[in-house]
Amino acid sequence: MVLLSPLLLCSTLLSTAAFASSKCKSTPNDLTWPSNEEWKSLNQSIRGALIKTAPAPSSCYEGNPFNSSTNCFDATKYWTYAAYHSAWPESVDYSIFTNNSCLPRGADGYTKGRGCSIGALPQYIVNATNEQQIATALRWATERNIRVVVKGTGHDLSGRSTGAYSLSIWTHNFKHIEHQPEWPLPDGSGTADVVICGSGHTWGTVYNAVHAMNRSVVGGEDATVGLGGLIQNGGHGLLSSHYGLASDQVYQVTFITADGRRLVANNKQNADIFWAVRGAGGGQFGVVTEFILKTHPVPKNLITGGFSFYQVSASKAGNISWAALAEVASSIPDIMDNGLTGTVIAMTGSSAMALTGLNHTSPGVVASVSLVGFNMTTEAMDRTVQNMTFRFANGSSANMLKVVYQSSEAYSYWAYTKPDFLSSTSCGSSSLMSSRLLGRHELSDIPMADLTTYLQQASVSQSATGSMLLFGLQGGPGPASTPEDMRGSVLPAWRSAYVHAMSYGASLNATADPSDALASGAHWYEANLEPVWRNWAPRTGSYMNEGNAFSSTWKQDFYGENYNRLLKLKRAYDPSGSFFVWSGVGSDMWEYDLHSGLLCRID
Repeated sequence: MVLLSPLLLCSTLLSTAAFASSKCKSTPNDLTWPSNEEWKSLNQSIRGALIKTAPAPSSCYEGNPFNSSTNCFDATKYWTYAAYHSAWPESVDYSIFTNNSCLPRGADGYTKGRGCSIGALPQYIVNATNEQQIATALRWATERNIRVVVKGTGHDLSGRSTGAYSLSIWTHNFKHIEHQPEWPLPDGSGTADVVICGSGHTWGTVYNAVHAMNRSVVGGEDATVGLGGLIQNGGHGLLSSHYGLASDQVYQVTFITADGRRLVANNKQNADIFWAVRGAGGGQFGVVTEFILKTHPVPKNLITGGFSFYQVSASKAGNISWAALAEVASSIPDIMDNGLTGTVIAMTGSSAMALTGLNHTSPGVVASVSLVGFNMTTEAMDRTVQNMTFRFANGSSANMLKVVYQSSEAYSYWAYTKPDFLSSTSCGSSSLMSSRLLGRHELSDIPMADLTTYLQQASVSQSATGSMLLFGLQGGPGPASTPEDMRGSVLPAWRSAYVHAMSYGASLNATADPSDALASGAHWYEANLEPVWRNWAPRTGSYMNEGNAFSSTWKQDFYGENYNRLLKLKRAYDPSGSFFVWSGVGSDMWEYDLHSGLLCRID
């Protein structure tokens, strides 16, 4: 081993630190990283709101190395619950993006001997209770070249709420809510019935509040999802096919920039950033602390109905069931234009057995169609279901298909949508997905044989257990009829889309190195599924909140024609790159190494 003299060692460290500060975000290994005294000073300036990261499962390891206040029993028992990850300051739902740094025994990705470390979790967290604390912390971090991430709930599929060596802005305390039936519109054109919401809310808490106001809002269907991440990337839900996306409902936001400025943004002031955060924001441009959202009348009633089908004979190698699925898919634009929404789930292999109730696999594909209608009758729903199944349930091959009808039921809107905060239990897993927006052209205007082939190709699976293809009926008349001034920067393809199609075909090795597992999954999608979408729907795109962040065509997929304008705004509002997310605007100018935690500019 060659020993450096103290002088030479000091010179080497200084040159390394200078290099890091100019090219990479600061890390604790750099001389530019703030001292303990500087962190204490920051904490004092924000009135004690700074939290040093202590992973919740630290208590499961000998000596509780980070002194976690969450006991091991709770961390283990509730690891799959989104509501608990939301309540833990540092945690996010999908720990593969934290480099599986500190997991409880038995969790997806846990390996014995790996130990507990900070890994890709933030170093510190600002448990903000007011906007001044956020502004002070953002300005402080930006001046010191420290990466910043934003967490409302940590409920995202691309790890945007976490990052190594970062300062996290936790917005969960911003939970004010106020109903204003006659809020003056910024352009002076009149008033609107709105609800003013702090960005720390989940959709469940907002739904509870607007129910008491006898109004409804467009938001996510999972009660544990936060407003910020959903709205800023578009956002769909039960009412989106009627009223437009969640981002289409925003009249105004309050926004804190990377250099600590507080902006009120609407169509009349700071209109550029107002446009950006309504569809392409999500932890990229700054921190939103408040949304002013349009409200709507509560539907008089809600009717459900549907059916499932599977092939009972192996004749024609399952093509009969695939042809039936194509008939269903081609009818979606028409039924949505008639006011219906819902989901279509198509599964293959052994994973489909849950839909059939059989103890053996069915040839071809198994599908379940669940429809929802508002202000209609059960008789009207039954007619719709019968018309959908008529084309494939009464032909010469009908005896080869088993069709199971779901009885139509009537609910009050509230009875059907009442939030359940403990129903989201798919967290702590390791998975990737790919998605595409499909319009009338892709579903109804192409030859049926081509549609059948695309459905089969989009259901490709890496595993023998099969695949799942999920059609969310969340586009249609609502997004298409949204006025131009309410559209924001959301992917333009939403305006002609009917279906948000998601495919879950890749199998990630949960116990492998997370960086390698993500790379392997991304490679599989790029080779097997992304080409299918590009051939089937080359002019549409994908929904960023539920898409493949590692697609090679992510700029077109997530931003479309808006990308260049968004890049200019990114450079204007975050010139030093305080905010980074995978497949975010300008992210190709940076490289994030999940192994080392380094986030560095690419020359």
